[in-house]
Amino acid sequence: MSAPNVILTIELPVPPSLNEMIDLAKQRSVRRIPVIYNKERERYETRSLVALSHQRIVAPPDPWPRWRIVSAHFRLHNLRDWVELMASLKWPVDVLVTQRFVVDDSPRELLPPPIPTQVINRRQPGVILQIAEGWDV
Repeated sequence: MSAPNVILTIELPVPPSLNEMIDLAKQRSVRRIPVIYNKERERYETRSLVALSHQRIVAPPDPWPRWRIVSAHFRLHNLRDWVELMASLKWPVDVLVTQRFVVDDSPRELLPPPIPTQVINRRQPGVILQIAEGWDV
C-alpha cells in the first residue's frame, strides 16, 4: 500500500489576467527590455511570500519532483474568460517553483491543471490552490 499524497491548500494574491500580463510585457524601459513586467512579477512574489508567511505555510524539505494542481479557485473583482483564467495560474505556479515547493512546472513534473473555478468577491480577491505531491489521482 502506497503512502497517501500530501495535499497543501495555499491562498495567494489575485494574479493579473492574461491581458494585464500582455500589457505589462509591452511596457519597455531601459534598452527595450521588459523591466516593468519583471518588476510586477517580483512584487507579486513578495506579496505571495507575505501571504504564505501569514498562513504559516513553508515549502517541503525537498521540492516535489512530480505534482498536480487539485483545484484552483479564484475570487475576483470581475469574472474572467476561461482562457484568461487558465493563464492567470502562471504567476502563482511560478511562486511555487521559485519558493521550491515543486521542482518545476514543465509537463515532466506537472500534470495538466483542471479548469479553475471563479466567483466575484471584491472584498477578498485571491486564488486558493490545492496542490498534491505525485501523480496519483
